[in-house]
Amino acid sequence: MTNLMRIFACLFSLFIGGTSILTAQAQDTIPVSNKRRNDSYGLRVGLDLKKITQTIADEDYTGFEVVADYRLSQKIYLAGEFGREENNVEDNSISITTEGNYLKIGADYNVHKNLLGMRNLIYIGSRYGISRFSQRLDNFSIAQQNSFFISEQLQGNLEQSNLSTHWIEFLGGIKAEVLDNLFLGFSVAVQYKFIEDKPDGFDNLYIPGFGKTNDFSEFSASFSYFISYYIPLYKGKKNPKQDKTLTP
Repeated sequence: MTNLMRIFACLFSLFIGGTSILTAQAQDTIPVSNKRRNDSYGLRVGLDLKKITQTIADEDYTGFEVVADYRLSQKIYLAGEFGREENNVEDNSISITTEGNYLKIGADYNVHKNLLGMRNLIYIGSRYGISRFSQRLDNFSIAQQNSFFISEQLQGNLEQSNLSTHWIEFLGGIKAEVLDNLFLGFSVAVQYKFIEDKPDGFDNLYIPGFGKTNDFSEFSASFSYFISYYIPLYKGKKNPKQDKTLTP
């Protein structure tokens, strides 16, 4: 996971650098008269493409996530995600199926300065997440003192529902307008869980919305890419100074 996060961080840095260069070049070549005003406020709704791709490619996984944000000011967006996951996870001696829903809500701050009329985002944000799920023990093995013998896999019949986990997460990402009102983007997040219900007799290996767990840390990390559509609802107050300057 550490190597994966380093790769994502490098890609994220390169994308930010490239976007800044392109913006600077465009500012020198596009007349102010040809720039439309970025004064609309509205709702952006989309789907997590990573979960859709994983559902198609991985027979042990089924999931979806709806992503949304609402512009509160020039820089600040109310944002959240809602989803559902079912995942079969195997460890060395145990196989568990988890299933449940989750909700994450928080805010994003756009650190990118667009040309007038552009609505791209390079953002940082935070979320409060909660997941309601069930865990089912499918198979397990009993440890043998003599490792020469292979541990026998036994069928499990333990299942517990109404479990919950709460966490906070910090994320950064990009949303780029590729067509009029149509956005593509990705985000990298780090989560920290501070409340976790565990089933009797075994641990959570995977928590919907949070991801994989481990015995050494309460942290997890995730990467997602998504498509979304922006629905303009109203226009903000006109600022005459924006005719000759950049707007976020």
